[in-house]
Amino acid sequence: MGERPLKAAVVGCRMGALHAKAMAQLPDYEVVAVCDIDEERAQELVGELGTAKPFVSYAEMLREIKPDIVAIATPTAIHAEQTFAAVEAGVKGICCEKPMATNLADAKRMVNLCQERKIALIVNHQRRMGNEMVAARNLIEQGAIGEVQIIRAHCAGDFLTDGTHAVDSALWLLGDPKVEWVFGQVELPEKPRLRYGHLVENSAIAVFQTADGVRVEIFCGEARERHRAYQDYEVIGTKGRIWRTGDQPHPNLFIQDAKGGLWVAQVVNGVLRPAPSDEGLWRPVEVEPDDAIGAMKRSYELLAKMVREGVDKVDHPLAAEKALRGFEVVMAVYESARLRKRVWLPLKQDRFPLELMTKTEEVSG
Repeated sequence: MGERPLKAAVVGCRMGALHAKAMAQLPDYEVVAVCDIDEERAQELVGELGTAKPFVSYAEMLREIKPDIVAIATPTAIHAEQTFAAVEAGVKGICCEKPMATNLADAKRMVNLCQERKIALIVNHQRRMGNEMVAARNLIEQGAIGEVQIIRAHCAGDFLTDGTHAVDSALWLLGDPKVEWVFGQVELPEKPRLRYGHLVENSAIAVFQTADGVRVEIFCGEARERHRAYQDYEVIGTKGRIWRTGDQPHPNLFIQDAKGGLWVAQVVNGVLRPAPSDEGLWRPVEVEPDDAIGAMKRSYELLAKMVREGVDKVDHPLAAEKALRGFEVVMAVYESARLRKRVWLPLKQDRFPLELMTKTEEVSG
């Protein structure tokens, strides 16, 4: 007889809807509760799931349901406190949306608490689980483009919310190496403004170097290159290049090497990506397309395995210890911008540097 499904609860029913639907499709889970301060949104998700109970109070949900697993998909500013509450409620596993916190002190405490209590904690940098990202990492490890020299990434949005994906993806593609130093610059808005409960900038540029000398360059917000798609990554090696042309559409992974190809880079529907041509340099990499929650389902399958077999026995690509390394880089970008110099890791600043850079408390939502 198989093990009973893990009782799962979701807080934050917007992004959390994907978490709930991913778990609902797996035999490892039974989604028993969802929570949102918008009662109508919670009720709507319950209607789609057909099994869960709606809540508007997170504390009440934890107290009444006593879930095994909690998915935290709320605004960034409350990720840490809701993780701490889940830990105190005695959960066995937590999936926290990215970014994991708004300062390094909270992020470290999240990881340390869960390690001490043997709670499985993952952070939803779901692109690590995507078929094209796995294929890209395999090509790099196989030496398909020679020795990697540079990874260059572009994304819209702010660096904490969206740049965190680019940082994490670059580290994933390189095999999660140690980062030596970080250099960053940000452009602040005329008046401080909030997004997901934290301060944000208009644009950010980041450069960091790994211990083996690979450079990563990230252009975020208004600094990203014109026509580049969201989460566009280019890996430049000594014998060729790999290009992930954003999240959609398929095909979105291409290679350029000595074999050549019949695709040429051009602007298609406002986005720079390869397209078929009589002559070109790129060719698509054969990868099975993912559906909207395929990567999340694979992530939750591994989370269940962590809970049942032990956090020390299962290597999850989204493990919080790995996410913390990327989060430290994100915080170091802001600290470098604040200090106007390179920052060497480990980072000593535990507070959110953007808050330290912003002298006024007047913010606009």
